[in-house]
Amino acid sequence: MRFVAKLRGPCQVSFPQTAITPPRAQEDAPEATRGGVNSVEVAGLLLRLLTEAEGPMRLSDLARAAAMPSAKAHRYLVSLTRAGLVEQDPDSARYGLGPLLLRAGLAALGRSDLLKRAERVLEGIVARTGETAAAVVWGTHGPTHVRLVEARHSLAASVPPGHVCPMTHSASGLLFCAFGDAEQTMTLAGREMAQSRATARPGAPTGPAELEWLLRAVRAQGFATVANEGDTGLAAVSVPVLDGTRLVLALTVFSRVGRLNVAPDGPVVALMREAAQALAAELHGRPGASRGKG
Repeated sequence: MRFVAKLRGPCQVSFPQTAITPPRAQEDAPEATRGGVNSVEVAGLLLRLLTEAEGPMRLSDLARAAAMPSAKAHRYLVSLTRAGLVEQDPDSARYGLGPLLLRAGLAALGRSDLLKRAERVLEGIVARTGETAAAVVWGTHGPTHVRLVEARHSLAASVPPGHVCPMTHSASGLLFCAFGDAEQTMTLAGREMAQSRATARPGAPTGPAELEWLLRAVRAQGFATVANEGDTGLAAVSVPVLDGTRLVLALTVFSRVGRLNVAPDGPVVALMREAAQALAAELHGRPGASRGKG
């Protein structure tokens, strides 16, 4: 029997910000840029603006940022939505990145040096714990699994590609709430806590005070753990890989409750902290960094 966690929905992976300059009028364009397809360049501008936004955007705000009439921006957004590059929230009518960009982002991340190095570390974690391990980054819908190394036994936990972790009752989610950008995390966490109140979700915080109590503990100890009870519950340990104070990604190991030691002073937590420190040192090129150390 294999345990499969539920996928919470499509998610787009965040990318580093780059400066955007709205396209100049065609007659002012440098000679070297002429001969391209202007409509593709306009669509690319809209996608870049959505990528760099903190969340979904109103049509009027997107058109203003792109320096174009709203009617023109809307025509492009209709086509981009049909292509799967953009999606519109049915409740707010705001526009965000679409599922095709998720797949493109995951493919690009899969070829990145960061995840190649992270995968070697994950393999070491799996070899030493016997349980599944993942690299998790921030996406527009929350903490997103972008690399997974599965344990090879019948009770191994598994999640599908692009799985989005709960913000307030998963180890990865709590880690991002504690160390990530509060402007990004708290909106999603607030929605999730409202759902937890409505459904009386066991073990999940239902208000800001409860969540902050959990986050203070995560920040103080430098890692997050959960052991959700029930026959289908998960136990997990998640540790941050930091660039200074910035959270680059999380390393998370997880399994069925009862199979993974999540004690703060236990061997799994010690292993995970060592792995995160080794990966951070390797990424920053510090002497003595251990390549692929788990």
